Amino acid sequence: MWVKFGRSANPYRAEGDKREITQLPILLCVIYFELFPLSIAWPFKMAASKTSKAAVEQDADLEANTLFEKHTIEEIRTLEKKARTDIERKKEDLRVMVGERYRDLIAAADTITEMKKISSNVMTSISNMEQLCMNLKQNYMVKGIAVPQRSKPELRKRKQEETQFYGIASQIKLLLDMPEKLWSAADSCDHLTATRLYLLSRHINTSLHLDSHQSSTILSWFPVLSRQWAAISHFKSTILQGCRQLLKQAHSSDKMIAEALCSIMLLEDSTPRQVFNEFLLARTTAVQQIFAQHNASVKEQLCTVVQLVSTTVNQIHAVFYSTQNNTEDNKVNSDLLLMTLEEVTSKSTEDSGLLDLHSSISTKYLPKTVTDFHPTLRAPATPVAVQHLHENCEQWVNTCVNDVKSGVGKLLNFVNSVKRLADIRDAVWQIQGQESLSSWDLVCQRVLRRPLSVWELFIRPLFLDRIKALVQYQCDTTLELTKRQMARFVMETADEDNRLMQQERDVSMYVWREMTGDIPTNSAWVPAGSKTLADGGGLMMKAKAFTPVVQSLCKGFDEKLKQMLEDDQHYLQADEQIDTNKGPFDRFSDDAQILSHVQSSVEGCINQLVTYVRQQLNLWGSALQQVQVADIQRVTCNKVLLVGRFCVALSELTPHFKKCVLGPSMRETQRALKKPVFTRSSSKTPDDPSWSKVKALLSDVSLDAYRIWTGTTAASLLKQFSEALNSENGRDVLIACTRWEEVEIQEETEDGTSVKSTIRVPMQASWHLQSLLCALCQEINRVGGHAISRSILQDIVNQISDGIIGCYERLLPDGKSGKFGETYLPFTQQRALQALFDVRFLLQIIPRKDDDKESKTYQKRAKAVISSLEELVDPFDLDVFSPFIQHHLSKQAHRSAVLLGALTSMDKHGTLTSSKQPIGSRQEQHNILPLTLSSSRFPLLPLSSQTPRSTFGQPILPHTTSKISKDMGSSLTAVAAATLPQQPQDSNSFYNKLGSMGQIWFSNIGSKS
Repeated sequence: MWVKFGRSANPYRAEGDKREITQLPILLCVIYFELFPLSIAWPFKMAASKTSKAAVEQDADLEANTLFEKHTIEEIRTLEKKARTDIERKKEDLRVMVGERYRDLIAAADTITEMKKISSNVMTSISNMEQLCMNLKQNYMVKGIAVPQRSKPELRKRKQEETQFYGIASQIKLLLDMPEKLWSAADSCDHLTATRLYLLSRHINTSLHLDSHQSSTILSWFPVLSRQWAAISHFKSTILQGCRQLLKQAHSSDKMIAEALCSIMLLEDSTPRQVFNEFLLARTTAVQQIFAQHNASVKEQLCTVVQLVSTTVNQIHAVFYSTQNNTEDNKVNSDLLLMTLEEVTSKSTEDSGLLDLHSSISTKYLPKTVTDFHPTLRAPATPVAVQHLHENCEQWVNTCVNDVKSGVGKLLNFVNSVKRLADIRDAVWQIQGQESLSSWDLVCQRVLRRPLSVWELFIRPLFLDRIKALVQYQCDTTLELTKRQMARFVMETADEDNRLMQQERDVSMYVWREMTGDIPTNSAWVPAGSKTLADGGGLMMKAKAFTPVVQSLCKGFDEKLKQMLEDDQHYLQADEQIDTNKGPFDRFSDDAQILSHVQSSVEGCINQLVTYVRQQLNLWGSALQQVQVADIQRVTCNKVLLVGRFCVALSELTPHFKKCVLGPSMRETQRALKKPVFTRSSSKTPDDPSWSKVKALLSDVSLDAYRIWTGTTAASLLKQFSEALNSENGRDVLIACTRWEEVEIQEETEDGTSVKSTIRVPMQASWHLQSLLCALCQEINRVGGHAISRSILQDIVNQISDGIIGCYERLLPDGKSGKFGETYLPFTQQRALQALFDVRFLLQIIPRKDDDKESKTYQKRAKAVISSLEELVDPFDLDVFSPFIQHHLSKQAHRSAVLLGALTSMDKHGTLTSSKQPIGSRQEQHNILPLTLSSSRFPLLPLSSQTPRSTFGQPILPHTTSKISKDMGSSLTAVAAATLPQQPQDSNSFYNKLGSMGQIWFSNIGSKS
């Protein structure tokens, strides 16, 4: 089957059948090994070998059983048809493939046979030629045949013709070798040699064509001449392109530039002035192309630009500036173009050095016109005029400045850090530092008639603008981040389930909760004089009422500014980096401008932040006035207080913010940048005016926030107080009533007999007044009143006291009409006595004894209210009640001094703390712990237990001769005294020892003070 298939596919003639039959076994082996890896249909597999036939039959049986188990009869018939179709298709593919391979093998065999026959014929012909030459030589030698002699003129003419022929042939050979030499010179960037070779080729071609007698003969002898010049002529454009490309390279040497310009002049017959303009145009294009590169970094492109500009100025002087007619001292290279041109075109030397006359035997036949060839110009080259040089260089510098500003400005947009700008600046400084400053100044003076600093003129303004843009971007980013964080925390303030914000809603929870970080571990090792706010740990933050949220806001704000300062520090000169050698330019000349811009940018950032905060405060203030809902007002006040605390902390917890605001004076504190610490607000050195201005601005915003809180709190408390004071509901009146003390007095009648009677005297302030004052103290403690400005606390106390007096003024009857104010309840004498006690108690708790106009007005109004209330009481009863009321007032004030300490501490005179305690007959039962007697700083300091009088030397409360008897009844204090556990009267107990030790300790402190 295989032989028949191969024979039927063979289209060759009958005489090749024998060769085909002999080659058939090889063909069949090739076909077998090529078709073996292929997936042939299963009929070919079954015929593989007898040893595997049984296994194949067994597999076929299993496959058949599987088919009948899984498929129906119709499906099996369909599979059979599909299998037969695949078999026929693969058979056809195999026939085609075998036929194509067979034809290819037969054609290859025929080609090899034909090549063998041709090579054999060539070898036979060469052997015959050698044999004939040998026979011819032997015949001449054997027969002695002499060569006919010619005459000398004929020989001379013959020799001239041969020399002329050999000269033409050697020139043709030189032209044939010229492309290789031209390519070699062009590849090695030796454009001047390539130009000379090209001009020599053109000279040879022209001389051969100009000989009218032999031009046709030469073309008939050497038809390659016409084609060879066509192969050489295109080198002119190649050389010019290479020269112009070389002019754009910044690393090209002066000699290479001069040779390239000389090549252009020789190839285009131009003048030095024309190639000078072309050189400037090429360098302008080179500057523009540098900024079009996308595979180089910004640093590489900028360094290339700087190097290109510097090299261009130097090469203008070295190549074009002529000192032939000047008496200037030529310290640097100059006039290289004319010197190079003179070396190439000079005919003083016989050997131009262009051709190697000893490497080939054919070179000795070259004519003198070829061996002594020197390029020439149509007109003699003259130096470029100095005026033209100056004008064009100045114009080129201006053009480059515009291009560099446009290109570098776009490149610097991809630089996102000042550190990278500093690296680029240092790289430029190193590049320019490689040049001699004296030679550079001389070159600039000759070429431009003025000094030229590439950094100052081209790059420095762009770097400064980019640094300012980066600083402004950092400030804007800091502002936006702070705004977002503040808005997030403000929104979370209303979330009751947020445990972190509970400390913002109630600062006392944070202040009075003990934490692990309250006392730093190294607090014992830090001297007290050098401790900062950060060294104080959590206790210092609690003392300042800086909650964790406020600390987080300040930390985020300060971290962004810290990153900006650390980034800017790479561009600034450090304190230890003091270098008197500035080099090619002063790298740190922009320090003052950068620091000033940092100062102005940060101040602008804080001004925008303050504006934003003021807008929010205005919105919240309007909402507090419009929405009179307690829960909403409480949430809004928490937001206002959070912003107020943040504004206070911003000037104390952000040391880098202070460094930014200090601006140029930050130079003195740059060493501290590596060790950032929180500085106290009261620095040892006086504050800078800029920093003082910023602190005052933040303080004003904080005061505005707290004023909103004071106004809202005072209005809310006074509203509740007014409603309770003017309530007409009997139940409310009974609830607000306080317990009066029954006092037994003894009076003497006219006949000298004594009569005893019992009177009731108010012994404490009204419940609504105490509730108001206590609620105010709780609110002050809730918002961290210990850290709030005294002016804010004084403001809210003044508002409350003025409001209370105003409520009593509206309650009293009008002096003209005699009608009572807002209440319709009868204003009895008992009510008047209680109101009189309340007003006097208010005056004693909040005395307001300042000399300002408001305090005087307050005192005057209070006295007017007291006078009006006293008029409502019987004069005789008033004389009887006044001593007792005054005595109870003194006791009530001392009892409330600690509870209402947030209000009593407003009085800078310390009225309550400096006055003596009320005199009583005995120790009051509800005072479970006795009070100290001698310490003036701690008037209400409790001791452990009631020890014998002799323990303290003197009784705490001396006996009086008053006849007042106090009925304790079922008071709350008595119940408390009865339910509390009694301490044993052991003088050696821990509490007694602690009490005696405290007595001695505090008495010593009091005596020293």
